[in-house]
Amino acid sequence: MMRIDRDLRAANWPEQKPIESIEFQSGDVLLVCGGFEDRVMTVLDKAASSKSCGLTVLNFEYAPTVESNHFEQVSMICEDAGWKHIRIGYDRCNPSGIFDNVAKQLPSDVRRLYIDISGMSRLLIVQLIAGLIEHKNNMPTVSILYTEAVTYPPTEAEAREKLASRTHDSSAIFSFISIGVYDLAIVPELSSSDINRAPTRLIAFPSFNPAQLFSVKSIIQPAKTTLIHGVPAEPALRWRTEVISQLNLINDDVVDQSLSISTLDYSECLSILLELYDEWSEFNSLVLSPTGSKMQTVAVGIFRGFVRDIQIVYPTPLRFTDPTDHTHGAKQVYELKLDSFISLRNDFSAAALITQ
Repeated sequence: MMRIDRDLRAANWPEQKPIESIEFQSGDVLLVCGGFEDRVMTVLDKAASSKSCGLTVLNFEYAPTVESNHFEQVSMICEDAGWKHIRIGYDRCNPSGIFDNVAKQLPSDVRRLYIDISGMSRLLIVQLIAGLIEHKNNMPTVSILYTEAVTYPPTEAEAREKLASRTHDSSAIFSFISIGVYDLAIVPELSSSDINRAPTRLIAFPSFNPAQLFSVKSIIQPAKTTLIHGVPAEPALRWRTEVISQLNLINDDVVDQSLSISTLDYSECLSILLELYDEWSEFNSLVLSPTGSKMQTVAVGIFRGFVRDIQIVYPTPLRFTDPTDHTHGAKQVYELKLDSFISLRNDFSAAALITQ
């Protein structure tokens, strides 16, 4: 019997590589989201300064909008560089079907497709990557681009002060990054027909917005929960793992498994997800909530592109805190080529058709 998850585990995975610049050429397409963080403009600025020609830019514009988003700056850069600029609306409160919309907007002669995830929401990242891997038609060369920030708020002092106040006042709201949950997004393209099997195991990534985990847990009502804690690559930021863990502390026997993995290395996360699938999927209905780091979310997208009997749910933030409370600056840009994953998925689909 074919097991696509085991084929994926046995495959040679590409490395995410630090890059200094990209020489965009005619026929290349770049997907961006001009959010309010500094780093969302890095790839575009580098492309403009290198005078890349013939680039098509698909710009996701979020609704509800935030005044400080860089949507108009993206438009002006494209106009000044002579690039084709296509606006694509993405309603965070109604996010279904976005990949199909993107596929319709891609030029017929696209050579290379780049997805800059630096300003994208976690759910959008999963929708795009899973959609590309599952897409039936031949896709061009596909790469993920990700820019690290220089600083990642909050500071340790701010976080520990807020945590202490929360300890003394259980009604205190921890308000870094995002606040509350608008709704639990469950889109058809990331749903599973096996979700009604019992018992349910929730796999979740705790974040600086504890309402996300508590909301998912309250709505899904899992029998058991696996928590995946992120560990920053920089030692100076590793206090974040401890603080986030304390913020999301759940004192019940539903949380029976806790793991810690890198926030930057997608392969660690993909490996863990495949191990969890192998361990739990036979007798559990698996629900995955991708609220971890951007590169962990890339791993979730790759995983869901291969493994379809997983339900993806996303607790959409009610609102974001002031842009000054988010990341600042831009540092290293990474590239991850998805071609080998897309090729493997195509090979598996072809083999499945032969055996039918």
